Amino acid sequence: MRERLRLLGSYFKLILPYWDKSLLSLLCVGLTVLFSMASPLITKVLIDIVYPSHDIYLLTFLVILGVVIFIFSTFFADVSSYLDTYIHQTLSIDLRKKFFTKVLRLPLKSQHEKQVGDLMVRVTDDIDMIVDNVAELLPVVVKTLLQLAALLAICWMIDWNLTLLALGGIPFYFIQTRFFAKRFEEVQERSQKRASEVYTFYQEKMSNVKTIKSFNQEIYETDRLIDKLKKMFTLARENLFLQFFNSFFDATLITLWTSFLAWFAGYRVITGQITIGEIMAILIYLGQIHQPFMDFGEVYKAINRNFVSIDRVEEIMTDEPEAFSDIKSFVLFQIDGRIKFDHVSFMYHDATEFILKDICLEAGPGHVTAICGTSGAGKSTIMDLLLRFVEPTEGKIYIDEHDLKQVSLMTLRAYISIISQDVVLFSGTIRENLQYGRKQVDEEKMVQAARNAEIHDFIASLPAGYDTLIGEGGLDLSGGQKQRLSIARALYREVKILVMDEATSALDSITESKIYQNLKSHFQNRTVLLITHRPSSLKNADMIYVISDNLISEQGIFDDLIEKKGDFYSFYQAQIQESEAEINEKLKLARYTGIKDLEEEEA
Repeated sequence: MRERLRLLGSYFKLILPYWDKSLLSLLCVGLTVLFSMASPLITKVLIDIVYPSHDIYLLTFLVILGVVIFIFSTFFADVSSYLDTYIHQTLSIDLRKKFFTKVLRLPLKSQHEKQVGDLMVRVTDDIDMIVDNVAELLPVVVKTLLQLAALLAICWMIDWNLTLLALGGIPFYFIQTRFFAKRFEEVQERSQKRASEVYTFYQEKMSNVKTIKSFNQEIYETDRLIDKLKKMFTLARENLFLQFFNSFFDATLITLWTSFLAWFAGYRVITGQITIGEIMAILIYLGQIHQPFMDFGEVYKAINRNFVSIDRVEEIMTDEPEAFSDIKSFVLFQIDGRIKFDHVSFMYHDATEFILKDICLEAGPGHVTAICGTSGAGKSTIMDLLLRFVEPTEGKIYIDEHDLKQVSLMTLRAYISIISQDVVLFSGTIRENLQYGRKQVDEEKMVQAARNAEIHDFIASLPAGYDTLIGEGGLDLSGGQKQRLSIARALYREVKILVMDEATSALDSITESKIYQNLKSHFQNRTVLLITHRPSSLKNADMIYVISDNLISEQGIFDDLIEKKGDFYSFYQAQIQESEAEINEKLKLARYTGIKDLEEEEA
């Protein structure tokens, strides 16, 4: 319990920047409570003095006083509500910003362990519950304590016997509150898990509608959703039953309690121990005493439910960020772009076999270094190691003369551009996607990057050109168009190291050749790492490393590797089992290449 209170206190510190508004809100709450104390006293004076004495002037004064008190009470209540809403919304923004920033800084391994839907529930529902707790708890507690203290003081002065008797029912109320609070917490924890499953299901299926349609699985996926929603409904119904019984016991206890007090108060009136005005006032006050205790009960139950959300958010917030060890790391101000893998091996922490074993390779500026091999050989893992998405199990990786583990992640990735076969485009304009990752905008260089990627003519043909909106994930574009936009985006960054991971897999050979022709000048003074299985791409490489059985089995230039008739030759032969259509495409490519060579000779 102590640890939970410590966690709750750490979230209450978020209010500190808004202490002035919180203090003003609490002041308004206090004034509202004090004004609300006046109404029963006015009732007492009306019954005991005004009505028996037929005093019109005092009656008029008390009515005007009641109106003034109501106006001021409503005004201060509204001011307090406005300030609380302001703090609530600001806290929500601050906490979501902290959460989102932390998620982005977590290692990919940690993010892969969490489903997207689960993270969505944490950043929405869980944070909403925490903010509700933090922003509303303090005003409720202050208001309740002030109200309770004022009510007990007034009631005690009027009739201490009745007041003392009224307090006797409080322990019974807190016993049943504690009982229901524990059960609400259990249901809340299961509900959040179910909600995460549903969010994940929505995100996964809505992102893959094309696949669902192609397999005629609309009804199947709908049935799966219905099954998950039924499980959520079961928990919601369980929560409703708890609320019903909780409300029933609350109402029963308060009714019995109030009825007994009313009988005892009537007895004291009949026996002449108290006036009717006094008994009316004290009954109103005692009726108001129930509300503070009910508020305390609700706060207690809310805190127990919200600890589920606090634990879920805290799990992310306390996870070690990716750049934690970069506090004293070396900052790269300028690099040549030389890459060296020195006996690097890698396996996942829970695996028993190496993905890569004893990898030694070098790549330098002005050269295209290719890595090829069959699917699953570990080619893309080399890219992940270079960008430190994962760390080597054995060996070291160097950029220029620096051990990659000692280099700042931020500056390392600032010098590397990736073109992946899994193209990621964001909703927005083509211009916004091309400028992603570049701090300074240069229109001329952006257009040139698009020309080099053979996508400028297509963009220019669109009605809005570079300001054309594309759907989330580039849904409005073909696979080849997405890939060419990805190439243009990487080229526009003008970095020292360019990693092309199956970068032209969605392009035909002619377009691929055009792009490589355009990039000949761009490759100068830059390190190009080409990860591919396409023979047409490999011909552009100055050095080829062949990965087989997680090892580098061969290395050399294209022609030498073909002559050796080893692993590369077998790999190449398997890749060029061409259909008639592919042969025709190669003939077109040969004609195109011949024309380009002739143009270069004439120039």
